[in-house]
Amino acid sequence: MLRKCPHCGARHAQGTLRCTATGRPIAGDPELVGRVVADRYHLVRMLGDGGMGSVYKAADRVLRRFVAIKLLHPAVAENPSSVERFQREARAAASIGHPNIIDIMDFGREGNRPYMVMEYLRGRSLSQVIAMDGQLSIKRACTIAIHTLAGLQAAHDRGILHRDLKPANLMLVVRFGDRNFVKVCDFGFAALVKTGRTDAKSLTPERTLVGTPAYAAPERLRGDDKRDPRLDVYSVGVVLYEMLAGRRPFDAPTFRELARKVRKDEPEPLRDIRPDIPQVLERVVLKALSKDREGRWDDAESFAEALFPFGGLRVPFRDDMPSESFTMEMMRIKAREARHRETNTGQIRKPSTAPPPALPAPAPPSVDSDLTQRMSAEEALAMVAELEASAKPKTRVGTPKAKRLRQSQVDNTDVDRMPHAPIEAPADAVLDVPIDVAIDVEVEEPVAALPAGSPRGFYQGRIVLAILRFVARKFGERALKELLDSMPAEARHPFEAGIGPDDWVDLEAVKTLVEKIDARLGGDDLHLVLEAGRAAAEGAFDMMRKLRPPAPPPELLVAEMPSILQKVVRGAELEVRRVGRGYGRLELKELGEPSLVLAVSTIGFLARSLERFGADDVEVNLLSARALDDPQTLIDISWFA
Repeated sequence: MLRKCPHCGARHAQGTLRCTATGRPIAGDPELVGRVVADRYHLVRMLGDGGMGSVYKAADRVLRRFVAIKLLHPAVAENPSSVERFQREARAAASIGHPNIIDIMDFGREGNRPYMVMEYLRGRSLSQVIAMDGQLSIKRACTIAIHTLAGLQAAHDRGILHRDLKPANLMLVVRFGDRNFVKVCDFGFAALVKTGRTDAKSLTPERTLVGTPAYAAPERLRGDDKRDPRLDVYSVGVVLYEMLAGRRPFDAPTFRELARKVRKDEPEPLRDIRPDIPQVLERVVLKALSKDREGRWDDAESFAEALFPFGGLRVPFRDDMPSESFTMEMMRIKAREARHRETNTGQIRKPSTAPPPALPAPAPPSVDSDLTQRMSAEEALAMVAELEASAKPKTRVGTPKAKRLRQSQVDNTDVDRMPHAPIEAPADAVLDVPIDVAIDVEVEEPVAALPAGSPRGFYQGRIVLAILRFVARKFGERALKELLDSMPAEARHPFEAGIGPDDWVDLEAVKTLVEKIDARLGGDDLHLVLEAGRAAAEGAFDMMRKLRPPAPPPELLVAEMPSILQKVVRGAELEVRRVGRGYGRLELKELGEPSLVLAVSTIGFLARSLERFGADDVEVNLLSARALDDPQTLIDISWFA
């Protein structure tokens, strides 16, 4: 195989390291072994090289550990666009922060050559495994695919498409006793999904084919430049087909013939190659390989859910706790609630300043985990679909008219300068800060009084259905049915009658539902209350994305939250106390008795909404809560702006 020299244009043998005309390195240079990069990384072995750079094993002399370091080739480093793409590859991979994505630890320059430091992976690439083992077992192939899809979903949630998924970019390592744990590598051809953010541009010029043609989606080979997560879904479908069949679905000696097959031909049925493959699994793979992107799985998570019954592995796509900060926040709130229950006398009291007690051990789930893991996603969601289909017309609460409001100039005050009231603030510590946001927003006029004799509040049906779907996907149909059966008859009635997206469901019934979710399916530690709030945000996303401009910044979303909540909840209101670049503060007001469930689910709702609109490193804190005898329910939000 010949490689074109970037210096003289001549073609040299693949193993040639230096240009015969100029003497400059063509590719990776083993002579660099023994050198020290950035006075820290001692290169000990060359691991491989590619068109843009070489990868070396290096000893980190500061932290005394092995790392992998990627150096751009000198000729490539002279091209500013290549350097920019290399830097953005590092930023893209580093921003994802998922166990199935390779960790990026450092970035810098050694002379004129940029370098990127990554975790050193002791394992084999999937391409090596397939070359040596041929067809993989069904369980192993599906497990590897699930790991890969878990990492991809995390990337897609960050708006990042990989666009070069292939077995060579999937490393199998041993983690947590799993010998098929996957690390997705090489984001050199990554692109950002267009979200309206100013930095949402491709790392590669438009209409440039990226990736390996055999794993590229048909639309890419037709010149379609639309950035869609289903591009990566197709590539994983090809990889899974190859693991099961021992060969790719399409192959040809020339690019033109290969492109024609990918665009026009149907792959050979897997069961013709391996009769032991279940028909359901074959349909799952073929759906991922659909020529039409609309016929594929909607996202990586949906694809993986269909593989769970075959993989013997259930990888959490979004941790029960989205981040360590949310974990600590739920522990802190739960500790306060536990102390409140112990000392509450039924009268209003000032909060104690004593340290919180130790968190009680979580109660075991009441659901057979083996059964729920074997439940397919389609079966688990059938019950929710029946609830929605059986919905009958119900009395609606009128939606108030909207009006336009121009608010004042954006406050760019640094978030660190904001007054931060701890959750243990004295009862008389009332924050009353002005709204300072610079945008046109649509706000609802005051909500009319609820009809006489009606419940104290309502949730819109689409939000309730989103919470039910969350339970069905995570725990299965049996768990959902047992959960609803365990509810008091009065609270269970709306679910038995059926729920439509535009119906209004008694707020108290929904709060009872969420309390049961946390108590029966979680550890009664509020973390599933938080997750229910995140699921509710998914149900409201179609409505939120209609905000103007088409892709509003997070600051606008925070300013719009009072009107958004009015569209989906009656009986609770949000008031913006402060919003600026990268931070906001809201007050939750409830018409009835204050509820910790509503406060915590609102935290999840706000966090997921901001993530959906492109905010990074979102952290939402409950500064004070009326349900815990504080004078107000104040919620503080910060994100990386």
